[in-house]
Formats: sequence, C-alpha cells, structure tokens
Amino acid sequence: MLDKLKQNGGLLFQVFSRSFFRTRTHLRGSQLRNEQRLSDSTALTCPSRRYLTADHRITGRIMKSTWCVGAYLYLVALSQILSCFAEDVWVGQIDGGLEEAEQLAARYGFEVVSQLDPNEETYVLKRSFTPIRRDADDLENEQGVSWIEKQIPLKRSKRQMFSWLDSRYSKEFNDALWNRQWYMQDYRSKKDLPVMDMNVVPCYREGITGKGVHVAVVDDGLEKNHADIQKNFDPEISFNYVKNREDPTPDDAESSHGTQCAGVIAMVANNSLCGVGVAYDASIGGVLLLDGDVSDLLEGQALSHKLDKVDIYSCSWGPEDNGETMEGPKRQGQAALYKGISAGRGGKGAIYVFAGGNGKMKGDSCGADGFVNSLFTIAIASASQDGRAVYYSERCSAIMATAYSSGNVRAEKVASTGMKSTCTTDFVGTSAATPLAAGVIALALQANPQLTWRDVQHLIVWTSEVTPLRYNKDWTLNGRHFWVSPDFGFGLLNAHALVSAARNFKTVPQLYSCRVRVSLVGNTTLSKGSQVNVKFATTGCSGSKAEVRYLEHVQVTVLVPSTQRGALHITLTSPSGTKSILLEERPRDRSSKGSLVKFDWTMDSVQFWGEDPRGVWTFTVTAKDLKEDFDEADGFAEIFGGHIERVRVLLFGTKEMPQHYKAGDRKYATRDGWYHRPSQPIIS
Repeated sequence: MLDKLKQNGGLLFQVFSRSFFRTRTHLRGSQLRNEQRLSDSTALTCPSRRYLTADHRITGRIMKSTWCVGAYLYLVALSQILSCFAEDVWVGQIDGGLEEAEQLAARYGFEVVSQLDPNEETYVLKRSFTPIRRDADDLENEQGVSWIEKQIPLKRSKRQMFSWLDSRYSKEFNDALWNRQWYMQDYRSKKDLPVMDMNVVPCYREGITGKGVHVAVVDDGLEKNHADIQKNFDPEISFNYVKNREDPTPDDAESSHGTQCAGVIAMVANNSLCGVGVAYDASIGGVLLLDGDVSDLLEGQALSHKLDKVDIYSCSWGPEDNGETMEGPKRQGQAALYKGISAGRGGKGAIYVFAGGNGKMKGDSCGADGFVNSLFTIAIASASQDGRAVYYSERCSAIMATAYSSGNVRAEKVASTGMKSTCTTDFVGTSAATPLAAGVIALALQANPQLTWRDVQHLIVWTSEVTPLRYNKDWTLNGRHFWVSPDFGFGLLNAHALVSAARNFKTVPQLYSCRVRVSLVGNTTLSKGSQVNVKFATTGCSGSKAEVRYLEHVQVTVLVPSTQRGALHITLTSPSGTKSILLEERPRDRSSKGSLVKFDWTMDSVQFWGEDPRGVWTFTVTAKDLKEDFDEADGFAEIFGGHIERVRVLLFGTKEMPQHYKAGDRKYATRDGWYHRPSQPIIS
C-alpha cells in the first residue's frame, strides 16, 4: 500500500508541477476557465513581452484534463488513507528512516500506511484489530520513537469566510454574483466598527457610480458585445493596436484577461447578469496591446490612446515576473506616461494604475519593475480575503495602495466577466486588484472631476485603511505619521473615504524636483556578505526655485557594476529615521553570469511621503550571500565582486504645505474607534 501511495503521490506532484510551471503569461492575474489558478503551491511565470503563444494556449487547453487526472490520483491516495479509519489509525514519529519505521511497527503488530512528509519522519500506522494500549506504549518506549498517538474522531465545523454573517448590502442589487462580491459587502455587526471592505456601496447611495468617467483597459482586448459590458462600452476610446483596427475584441477566445479586468470596473448593475462593476456607470474601453510581440512604439501608442478622452488607464501587466527580469518602459513608453500626466484630462493628468506584480513566490521584487517605479503611476498590491499578504504579490517601496484579490485556491476570489458573455468568480492576482483600484478612482473623479493626477495620489495616502491589514509585519510609521508597508503601500483602498475627501479637496501645491549631490568617499567596494553605507546631506534645495519641504516621491538612480545583480539589497533611510527597502535580493537574477555588468537602475519610494527631506540620509547597499540559492557549479557563489560607482537622488514634493496637512495628522480607524495620532500598537 505504501508503495502505491508513494507512486500516486509522486505522479500527483508531477501532474500539478508540470501543468502549472509550464503555463506562462505576463498578464498579472490568472485567467480562469479552470484557468491557471494561483494557489499556495503554484506559480505564475511569463514569457518576456510575448503573450499567450500557441504553446501556452495548448497548455491552457489541457489544464482541464490535467486537473481531472490530478484530482483522481489525489482521491485514490486519500481514499486509501481514509479507509483506514474503519480500522485503528495511529500517527507517530519514528527516527531512522522508512525501513526502520516499518520494522519497529511490525514488531508490535502495526503497519506503516504512509509517510506524512518526505522531509519528516512522521508516519501513519494502522492495525486491522484494536491493539491493547500496552502494545502502543511499548512501541512508544522503543529507542527512536518520539511519540505515537491514536487518531479519534473530532467534531469540526466549516469556517467559511462570513458564512454565519449577513451583509448589509445583500439586497442592494439583483445581479447573479452580487453576493459573491465579498470585497464590496459590509459584514460588520455594528456600524461604529472599522470598515473592512472596500466601502463602495455608500458611494452608490450618494449617487456616485462612475458616471461620466472614461476608463481604458490596456490589455489583451475586450469583448465589446458582452451582455454585462455592452451598455457601458465606449468605442471612441477603444482600439486594437496589434491588428490596427477599431474593434478591440480578441480573435482568440482564450484571451479573456482584458474582458475580466473590464468587468471588474464596469459590469452593468441590476440586470440580473454576472456581477456589479465597482464603477458600474463608467464608460469602459479596450485597448488591445498584449496579443503577440509588444514593441516600445505600440506600448507608447496604447498608453496615450485617446488622451483627450480617457481619464484612467488600467494596466494589469508588466515585465515578466520571473525573479530575474529588470525592465520598464522604453523611450516611447516613458514619453507616453509623461505626456499623459501633462496633457491628459485637459492638463490635470491621466491616471495610470499598474499591477504590482505576481512574482513574490519566485523571489521577485517590484523594485525591478520600471512601470511600478514610475513617478506617474499608481502601483497596486493584493491582499487576501482575511487581510493578509499573499504569496504572489510583490513588495517594494513604490507600492502605493492595496485592493482585495485572493490568497489561495480555497479563498473567495473576484467576480467578473469572461469571453462569450460568460461570468466568472475566479479572477485573482494583482490583475484583479488593479481594476478594482481603477474603479474606486473613477468614483473619486466623478465626485470631483477637477482632481489632478497628484491629487489622486495624495487622497490615496490620506484615506487608505490600515486596520483591515493590521495583522501583517513590516508596517512603518513615517516622519509625517503615515503608516506605510512594502506589501500594502498606504493600505487598503476605502472608496467612500476617498470620495468624501475628494469632494472639496484643494489642489496640492506645485510639484518641484530637487537634485541631491551624493559624493562617494571612502571604500565603496562590495564583496560577498558585505555592506556599504553612503551618507549624504541635503537642504531640500532650500532657498532655490526647486525647494522641497514636503516629500512625495524619492527616486534613486544607482550605477553598481557587479557580478551578481541578484545579490544586491538596497535601502534608503531618511533624516526622520524611515527606512525604505528600494530593492530586495532576487536569487534567480543571474543576469551578470559571473562577469562584471553595470547595474544602472532607477528605484522609487513613496514611503517618505510628507516628510521634510532636510538632514542626513543614508544609502545602503548590501551584497547578500546567496550561496544556498545559486548553483555552485556555475561559480556564482564564489566570485562575487562589485562597487558603487554612482548614486543620484531626486526629491519630488512641494515647497508649500498641502492644505489637508494643516488639519493635523490623518486619523486611522482602530477596532475601538478613531484616534488622532497613530502609535505602534495599531499592528497587533
């Protein structure tokens, strides 16, 4: 029996690992028709700048059958264990390996059924008749037996999320999936408790539904005739840049990612179909970019498409999330983003919302993503249904805010639309979180169409919630008393708080950039496991036209010739003591291949938001010892070398105090109500 279980278990692992790790896409979420599910033990990888080749589509088509085979084998193995419960089942830890465990067990009339974990010496034992207690005691007293316990039936009840609660909004809409949209429901027992959902329904009750706001989903297309999207579809802001035609509907039914993103934003409400879009009265367009090779030219065109009409560009994609790619927008892409914030929305600036990335389980960091690190974008991370950091959502200092998505295969996911007028409740990843954020921002723009692109960023900082995410580590209280996290930015988006603050928001003062001179003195050589600290002082360009007293973004460009780019861990510490991790080590990043290659990269941090930049800063580069992560045969672990050649720092912010700062520190919700100035115990 044990051999059969081992055989089935090994085959089961192969089936699951092959099917998941051969499925690759650089869209930031899974596409679910039993589609590439993200779970605690699976990964999403992606082809660099190639989207869903024929091989990937074929792989996608065999997913369903693969899952069936895998599920069958799993049930066979499981049934053999569970069948033992008709007999006596024991679990014990026996040292010395499988053979020793079998011999000891047999001596006392037991049979080894299975080994619970290949890396642990814990075994399931059984006997076809009830052993006397003395037999078990004698076995437990044997040398090498740590413990043995009889398995008895236990009473357990399912703890499904919110299963025993009623939402205050359950009858708000008649759409089929409305009650599956948990991230828009209110399950609080008392109204004075902190809001734990994304708080959108109170906006609807005030007439804020996204009406008049135009959102373009830049992706792999949009099924314009979908029954739950068609009413809100706007052909004037749609285009297929791959086929050079007006219709953004993808030719391949497998390309449903953009349609899913669009549904999250603008599914029509109260039509009994699918679900309710976050901004269900917004105009939605599809800009088809990701259906083959993507060039800098096409990327630039897509990101500036109909700039005179589009208010928000929702982008659930980016460079490959494989832990080794370091890439961002090229010349045309950068120009499009700058043009967008300069000329978009009549000079108020288009809003660019980008996914933070799904590569954390591969050791990736969004500090290596140039779209996320742009001054002009809003980077969005994911949180699970229970408010936890998820295994795929990348962390870095440029993450601005968080929206819900899903943490594992058992958790509730995001409801949306699929191709051929279908519905789904399986949309996950930062791909799903990003259109949720875009929809929330659309509500704010309806409430106040005069908001600038920087106003929107300030409002996110001022209104995002920490309490729903408080049970996570690495929250920092910065010098302006904002809570900020590399996993979640400034917290979970709160639509009603954002809309309420937006209504009478006073435009923030003019943005200035202050270039800081950083002199490299002393030894800046890096070796394996070493650390170099570079201290520099700044007045924030005090007395000049570029004076900055209230920080927004801080951008650091470094030139570090190194033999192991992936070993570099880079931080920046402000005069207020806020330490921001600009880039974490990435063990899979072997781009240098042992030769000296120049690492020239710009990283962004929003974690100093509101601080006074004047004083002494510390820039730190640590060369992590990745000996255990790198293949010794390649020689990576033995030959690390490098040095810091150049550091450039740009401070972005205002000279004048933003009006909303004058009311004092922002208030945060706690489990017991509100308080004025935050303190460490909020994270408890």
